[in-house]
Parts: sequence; C-alpha cells; structure tokens
Amino acid sequence: MARQKKWGKNGYLQDFKGNREEGYVYTGAWWQAPEPLRKQLLAKLWAGQATGLLSVLVPGFFTTAGLQNTFYVILPYVFWLICDCYLTYLLGSLTFAGNPIRDYVFRRTAARFRPLAGAAFVGAVLTALGLSLFLLSGGGGKGAGICLAGCALQGMSSFLIIKCDIVGAWIKVPPKER
Repeated sequence: MARQKKWGKNGYLQDFKGNREEGYVYTGAWWQAPEPLRKQLLAKLWAGQATGLLSVLVPGFFTTAGLQNTFYVILPYVFWLICDCYLTYLLGSLTFAGNPIRDYVFRRTAARFRPLAGAAFVGAVLTALGLSLFLLSGGGGKGAGICLAGCALQGMSSFLIIKCDIVGAWIKVPPKER
C-alpha cells in the first residue's frame, strides 16, 4: 500500500526489473490457487455472472414499463448494467490470467469482485424500487414483470457470487518459491 501511495496508480511497475537476456522480468508476488478449486470456483462464478448479465440485458431489449421516460428507474438500471458489464470484464480477466496470477492482477480482479457484485445487487434493488414506485404512481406498460424478475435473478446471482470465497481460494506465493 505504501508503494501505491508513493508511486500512484502505476506502483506495480516497480515489480519489473530489467534483465539483459529477457528484457523486463516480473519480480513481485504471485497468487496461486489449487487447480481443482480454481476450476470449480470459476465455474460457479461464470454461472452466476451469466445469470446476472442476462437478468440485466433482457429488460433492456423489451419495452419495459418505466425504462422509457422515468429517470428514477433508468439511472439505477444504467448503474446496474455498468456494474454487471464490469463484473464480466473482471471475471474474464481473472479467468484468462492463468494460475498463478501476478499480485497486481489479483488486486485488480479478485479483490474487487465481491464488492462490485454487491454494487450490482444494490443497482437491481434500486431499479426494482423505482419501478415499483412508477407502478404505484399510476404508471403502466408492458414488461414490468420481466424487469422485476430480472431484479430477482440479479439478487440470486449476486448472493451466489458473494457467497463464493473468491479471495480465500488464492494463496500468496513469494517470488523466490515460484
């Protein structure tokens, strides 16, 4: 953390050392997970994330009540959509980083995953509340059930993701042991 404060956002670059034969070599810490546990965890996370991403995309493709002219439904929906898209990006980065992964990749993917899943859940809840408020104030239209079902699916998906101990699966490996 002190390195990040001193060097800013690109503090991880200090972990690369110049070498005449190979160019720059990564000399920082690594994180490794047992391969069966990693595969099982990634399968659960991909299942949960696919469900969450579909639950946010489906209401956007239909003419959903409240998603046309109501800012208190649209803004939480956009927040929810951005969170789910970023979660998909993080999960893809974590999957394709391999095993073991570098320390800065671990901190940017696995360490941020659970809080961002919580943010997607909050976006879904706020969307459901806004849509309920829209329906209670006399608004009407098709697709309200689809949007509310998507919010419920996002809740289950976020619960599955938060329940998985994504950070606890990896063990920090010093650079000398690798």
